[in-house]
Amino acid sequence: MNREKILWIKIDTENYYRLLVKLNDIGINMYDNKKLKDSILIKTTMSDYKKIKKYLISYKVSINSNSGISKIKEIVNKYIVFSCSVILGIILLFIVNNLILKVDVKSPNKNIQNLLITELDKYGLGTLKFKKSHKQVEVIVNNILDNNKETLEWLEVKYDGLIMIVNVTEKTKTESSETYNNCNIIASSDAKISSLNIYRGVPLKEINDYVLKGDVILSGSIVHNEEVKNTVCAAGEIYGEVWYKVKVEIPFKETYINYTGKNRYNLSIKVNDNKYQILKSRIKNKKEDEINLYKLNDFEINLVKEKEYTTKVKKLSEEEAYNKGINTALEKVKLKLLDNEEILLKKVLKKEVNDSTIYLEIFIVTKENIGELQVVSEEINYGVESNT
Repeated sequence: MNREKILWIKIDTENYYRLLVKLNDIGINMYDNKKLKDSILIKTTMSDYKKIKKYLISYKVSINSNSGISKIKEIVNKYIVFSCSVILGIILLFIVNNLILKVDVKSPNKNIQNLLITELDKYGLGTLKFKKSHKQVEVIVNNILDNNKETLEWLEVKYDGLIMIVNVTEKTKTESSETYNNCNIIASSDAKISSLNIYRGVPLKEINDYVLKGDVILSGSIVHNEEVKNTVCAAGEIYGEVWYKVKVEIPFKETYINYTGKNRYNLSIKVNDNKYQILKSRIKNKKEDEINLYKLNDFEINLVKEKEYTTKVKKLSEEEAYNKGINTALEKVKLKLLDNEEILLKKVLKKEVNDSTIYLEIFIVTKENIGELQVVSEEINYGVESNT
């Protein structure tokens, strides 16, 4: 087989063997052949293909496909634009999925924001840098926490599209109550005292006493014969029963959003208050998140992430709406509670039902730490009444 272009040709025929004889008679070199139902495939050279077209004019002859390198070249030449588009698309997809365009540090403290941006940049995490794996991020987070033990309590780094979100808890520096010479423990809210654990100070209230917000429960003044002999900073754990009246209104028709997981990216240009999107969006219902790429005065270029969603309406029964109302009220109260605090009681005081909503008033009792430190200055009376 020489280096001449090799190709497969198709010849329509009803007599396979007669055609083979004719091809042999005109000196056609056949490197391979395949018998089909009403035709024959012959592997031969371009020059022999032309000879067949010349001498077998009564037959329908066509090029079926090239083979080997010639076939590859033909496909590449034919689909060069498509191939380049696919390759470019893969590169852009890789960049979109792996590039960080914005670092969002969730802290109101500018010093903490600058500290974390600098620290993360040392480890190769920052704007216009590529994302790292989950294991690599874990190592980086641990190193940053070790290097900033006095400043950072907790740190989390996660990705949301092209945004790197940094959640952080700053280590709070609390002053010890022992640094004060005179302070009381007062009630932080109206309550009924349920437990009283005294470390320092003089109790002015007892368990089961009702107190109003601001009432002194533990005094830092040591009084003898109606005279203040000494002062300390009162300390103790005081828990009380706190009560709430929560009002909620729940509609029977509940509309909720379901994200389909289909996301698209777009570019937008903003000039003053006018915004223009480069590409026409093909998503009907979408939530848009914008990442600023460039800004100069009133001119902005933003990357837009479009997240497709569908809306669905669910009709609640009266029982479902009633239970949802109670849970909503409980969740509102739970947002106020800290560790070792809990809900003790719930009771529906009022229930009204109409065609579209259910209205509830719910009485909720909690167990909360009601002790609050009050620093006392020398001018403040210590709660001891004089008989003069």
